[in-house]
This record gives sequence, structure tokens and C-alpha cells, in this order.
Amino acid sequence: MTASAETITVCASGCDYTSINAAISAASDGDVIQLSAETYFEGQVIDTLGKAITLRGVLDKAGEPASVLDGAGSHRVLICGSCEGTGTIFERLVIRNGLASGKFPDSTGGGMYNNSNSSPTLTDCTFTSNSADLGGGMFNYSSSPTLTDCTFTDNSADFGGGMYNSSSSPTLTKCTFTSNSAALYGGGMANWFDSSPTLTGCTFTDNSADFGGGGGMYTSSGSPTLTDCILCGNSPDQIDGPWDDDGSNCVATSCDDCDLPSDPCPTDLDLNGITDGGDLGAFFIFWGDCPVDGCPADFNDDGVVNGTDLGILFSAWGPCP
Repeated sequence: MTASAETITVCASGCDYTSINAAISAASDGDVIQLSAETYFEGQVIDTLGKAITLRGVLDKAGEPASVLDGAGSHRVLICGSCEGTGTIFERLVIRNGLASGKFPDSTGGGMYNNSNSSPTLTDCTFTSNSADLGGGMFNYSSSPTLTDCTFTDNSADFGGGMYNSSSSPTLTKCTFTSNSAALYGGGMANWFDSSPTLTGCTFTDNSADFGGGGGMYTSSGSPTLTDCILCGNSPDQIDGPWDDDGSNCVATSCDDCDLPSDPCPTDLDLNGITDGGDLGAFFIFWGDCPVDGCPADFNDDGVVNGTDLGILFSAWGPCP
């Protein structure tokens, strides 16, 4: 007889556990570990122990992850190193302030380290302010995770500020790499040892590699496949090394030459995830002619905030898409 899946809660007070690792130890395949909207300082790396479980956070009113896993600048944040598969799931999490230091491989994957054929699933996760020698945000060795709607920002490393792939071919869909940096190669992403990730609808902007190439992406060995991706505004270049252009990509020095994704909810002026009375109050502050650099309430971009824009605001009334 198969036991039914359970939801295990973790928070500072009033939940099943106060420690994420303790909850993982108690969990069985299929269980969901539900986190609250708070910051978790585990004091050590969070290891899923090869279990097919879901580590799920919550979203704030603006639709952004509000459950924060913080490495406090002293240790890695996450590790999958026991042949985790797609059934090991991470959702709605911020992975930040991870540090991987010491001798290899301890110096890889400040935010997340995947090895030994571990290929978890990540959705709506943000990797920020993590650092390592290789793969500040994420390091993949012989592992090919699947990432959807994930963001890598302000991560740093010698190679692969955002992500470093070694003998790995992850799949990324609608992921964003912004303001990541590498001392040598691959500010956004670095691919080595026959790594061929597949990227669809991904964006690389403002990433930098100080000494070598591939501010956006660098490939030493392998051939990434890009579809409907944007690489612009990276330094010293956008993409260095082999790659397969599967169509509808924009690779340009200036982002003005690429159609970056538009704001899906421009009427949400107070960024609370809904167009409501708060936005109506903010709207009237901008009434009249816009300054030279524009104004957020000019929804139809005609240079003036007037009744037409008010009509657009009312037509979008309610939760953002």
C-alpha cells in the first residue's frame, strides 16, 4: 500500500518544522515542503538527499518569490547530488548570498550545485548575490536541470557568473540573466566539456566578463541551441563560441535593436500585483504633459497623461495577468 503525499510546513514558529533540512529528512517521495514568506538562514547547505519532493515557496502581491533561502555569505545554499530527477522540484524561491569557496569542487555553485546526474526542476526561482570560482548562481556537473521563469542577477564567479555547465545540457525556458559577472569567461553563462544547453525565450542583458569573452554567454565545448532569445548590452560581447541559431533570436550590442519583453501590467503603478484604487491615486500625480524622459502613467505613449490613459487604467482593473 502506497502512502499518500503529505504537505510539511516550515517557518519560524507554528509550523511542523523550523529547519528545512529537518523537514527534508522527514519527507518521503511525493511530499511537498511548504515554506512561508520569510528568510531562512539554515546555517548549512540545503540537501534534498535524492528525494522526489517539492520545496515550494510563496509569492508576494507583485507575483515575486517571497521565500528566501539565504547562505549568509558563508556556504552554498542548495545541492542536488544524489541522482535527483525531474520529480525533485523547487518553486517560488529566492536563492541568495551563497558562497562556494575552498578547493575544487567545493568552490563551485554558490547558489546551487547539481552533480552526479542530478536534474531537478526549477520554476519561478531567483538566484541573486551568490558567488563561487565556477558558477556563482548555479553549477551543473553531468546534470541537466530544467528551469522555467527563473532569474539570475548579480551573481559572480571567475567563470560563469550566472551559470556554469560542465558536461551538462540543462533546458531553460523564459529565464533571465542580468548583471552577472565573471572575472574571466561567461558573465551570464559558461559552457565547458561538451555542454549544450537548450534555451527558449531567454534574455541576457548587462552581464560582463572582465578578462575573457562572452559577457552574455561563453562556450568552450558544446553547442547551445537558442530559440527566441535576446542577448544585448553585455560586455565585452554578447556570445562567444559555437551555438545553434534555431530562429527568432536577437544578438546585438545595443538593446534598442532588440524588442525586449514589455511590461505585462503597466497599469500596476504601485507594483502590488493588481490595478486598483492605489494605482488610480498614483495615476493623477502624473496628469498632464510628460517630461522628456516619459512617465509611467502615459500608457499609450503619446506624451501626455489624460482621459485616454485613464480609460486604459479602468479597462485593466483587477489582478494582473
